[in-house]
Amino acid sequence: MGRIATAVLVSLLLVTEVASAQSTPSGTSEAGRFTIGAEALLWWFKGNDTPPLISTGALSQPGTKVLLGGEDLDTNPNPGFRVSAGYGFTDQWGLDSSVFYIPTRTVRGGVSSSGLFGSTNLFVPVIDAVTGLEDPQAISTAGVFAGRAHAELSNNLLGAELNGTMRVAYGAGWRVEALGGFRYLRLRETLLFTTDSPNVPPFQADVYRTTDQFDVTNNFFGGQLGARAKADWGPLFFSGVVKVALGVMRQTLDIEGTLLTNDFINFGTPIAYPGGGYFATPTNVGERTRSKFAVVPEVGLNLGYRLTPWMSVVTGYTFLYANNVLRAPNQLPRSVNYSSFNAPPTLPIGPQEPAFRFKSSDFWAQGLSVGLEFRF
Repeated sequence: MGRIATAVLVSLLLVTEVASAQSTPSGTSEAGRFTIGAEALLWWFKGNDTPPLISTGALSQPGTKVLLGGEDLDTNPNPGFRVSAGYGFTDQWGLDSSVFYIPTRTVRGGVSSSGLFGSTNLFVPVIDAVTGLEDPQAISTAGVFAGRAHAELSNNLLGAELNGTMRVAYGAGWRVEALGGFRYLRLRETLLFTTDSPNVPPFQADVYRTTDQFDVTNNFFGGQLGARAKADWGPLFFSGVVKVALGVMRQTLDIEGTLLTNDFINFGTPIAYPGGGYFATPTNVGERTRSKFAVVPEVGLNLGYRLTPWMSVVTGYTFLYANNVLRAPNQLPRSVNYSSFNAPPTLPIGPQEPAFRFKSSDFWAQGLSVGLEFRF
């Protein structure tokens, strides 16, 4: 991001130097002072470092394979849209606003084993918090019970800003503006992990299904400063912007776990036990919120062509960064201490693990845009 920002600033300085001898402002055109734009977006998000979810045994053992999780998980590419509006009160002062939204996208993965003799045994590779040693939890055992596991990651991104603008330099066909205002950003993400482990004949049919769900919401509110340059070459025009917002990131983490089974009631009607997941247990389920200081910079480059004095086609590139967010897969613990009683939600004896912990990381989104701009 630093290289991109440097390149943009250098470009602004070069434009200013080349046209410094000119004195005619490049402001609102004859078509009017009000502008509105609509763009289609195709953005890529930073991937998630997801812990191993299903393996063929203890991860420390030679030959063990990770069958689900254990790699970056992402929903890329992510389509969306952005709308913007601006008004020039004078040739020097103006107001700009924009809203973008990347709707929810989901990526899924799964693995299964029949439970028949010779089939692969599947495990959830956790660590026993009491001993500190690996303690893989079987979700399938050949000849006893089958196993299926499913994982999915969903996310969406929303942003809005309102800025006042002030022309600080201009010439024939170019202008440089300072801007300042308010920025809002929201990143939501959910990781869902489910398992199903029914008995196989000749054992009695049963139900044993788990659900672990980790939901995170990041809401950023902050003040923003930046600079923008515009230059015209006949019907072609170029603009570049650098912005930095400082503010508070409200982080919310909601953990839910459920075990649906009839194993504890003589194979009767299944009962849903709260806190019965492999990673979401009675020691960490629930919702909590905290506030952290955050920095959200953005760099944007646009190239446009005026089809008429009032309509232009615009294509561009955006890089957006946030230094302090929660990502859903990062919240999954590997160290657990299950209760000695089979049926949750009984608290375990000894370490209350997994404990509820916030684990922050950074986030970036970058991508391309294409759209139309109108001036009235």
